[in-house]
Amino acid sequence: MKSGSINNVLIVDDEPAIRIHQQVLLRKSSFNVGYIYEAANGIDAIDMLSRNRIDLILTDINMPVMNGMEFLNIIHNHHQFRDIPTVAVTTERDEQLLNMLAFWGHGYIRKPLDLELLELQLSKFYGIKNEYYLHG
Repeated sequence: MKSGSINNVLIVDDEPAIRIHQQVLLRKSSFNVGYIYEAANGIDAIDMLSRNRIDLILTDINMPVMNGMEFLNIIHNHHQFRDIPTVAVTTERDEQLLNMLAFWGHGYIRKPLDLELLELQLSKFYGIKNEYYLHG
């Protein structure tokens, strides 16, 4: 049974193999996922955002040209993009960085990404709200 629908996803990572892996996990997830866009860095991702309606962003932090923190800073401060659920998928362990992601309301998953961790993060944005059923 599918948990919910996510129409358009943007995967931002400089490694093509990681983008493919994330696509496979999204398709295997309990969510109905529509079109999956790809970008190799923050600049390409902003271009994708400006030309397409995106419902979820998965982004790496360490990338060339424009890294994930610069990208997240731009979308966090942009009126059109700030409310898009965003998950950083990273090898970073820096507590200050992780605290900033939490402060901005973005989720994060430490690489390597697996299906269980992905579904847990996606459920925070797109899952059924248990409170509704308890207090509905």
